[in-house]
Amino acid sequence: MYIEKGLTYCSSCRKRYAVFKRRTSGEKLCRLCLYSSVVRQVRKALHYYKMIRKNCSIMFLLMANSPLLSIAALSIYESAIRDFNAGITVLCFSKYINCKMIRDIMKADRYGVIEVDDEFTTRDFIEWLKYGEYIAIKIARESNIEFIAVPLYRDELSTLSLFGLLTTSRTVFSEGLPIREIDNVKITRPFYYVVSDDVLYLALTDKHVIELDIGKCEFDEKAEFFKHAGIILRTSPELMYSSSKSVEILQSYVFGEVKKCRYCGSYDISDVCHYCAKFKSKIG
Repeated sequence: MYIEKGLTYCSSCRKRYAVFKRRTSGEKLCRLCLYSSVVRQVRKALHYYKMIRKNCSIMFLLMANSPLLSIAALSIYESAIRDFNAGITVLCFSKYINCKMIRDIMKADRYGVIEVDDEFTTRDFIEWLKYGEYIAIKIARESNIEFIAVPLYRDELSTLSLFGLLTTSRTVFSEGLPIREIDNVKITRPFYYVVSDDVLYLALTDKHVIELDIGKCEFDEKAEFFKHAGIILRTSPELMYSSSKSVEILQSYVFGEVKKCRYCGSYDISDVCHYCAKFKSKIG
């Protein structure tokens, strides 16, 4: 939530004027303190869920529905892992995002950029997410990449978990978990404690990011559910964060006896979820 600059001092540093009020805590923060706070939240998730290790290799997935937000998240993520000496590869899907522009703005000495250009397209966000992870895991296995970082936020992950429970989909429910593992590849949610509004503000106030025209995909399948659930969760921090704990409890209680998909590591009643079965038949 934006606030008018010059009316009050940042509640954290008390030196600079506040520009942003957090819905979750009511804090009024300057941009620098907001950025630093988000970095700390990312580091908390990285350490608590063991989402990284020293000298590891990481693949960072650019989200087709919010590529500008993904670029802002990448900057935050890089700050959070600075002392791990990790190598980052960025995964970009050219059917949805202008990957050429991504290559131009990503400095070659900092990141490698892998561009995926196949014929698969979808208007269903969950299907795209599963597809993106399917491709990321496939490349990670071939390239010995240990971690896949997916920039989904607390409100989005809570929505995925709730949607999975409401539709009794073990696979969709699994998308709300902080970390999954398949073979030696770990799919991580480093922004597990971060609300999307915080990163959105940082993206919209970064002149190097907001001026970019790198495209995005407007997904329509299930859009109304995600839109309204997101609004409810962002305006009700208690519900959003309590759902996080509920998910971790339900994880073992509801789905403890089922199998895991051998391609994406999601819970399912068989060893291949229906999303990965579809991708396997279409793209191998």
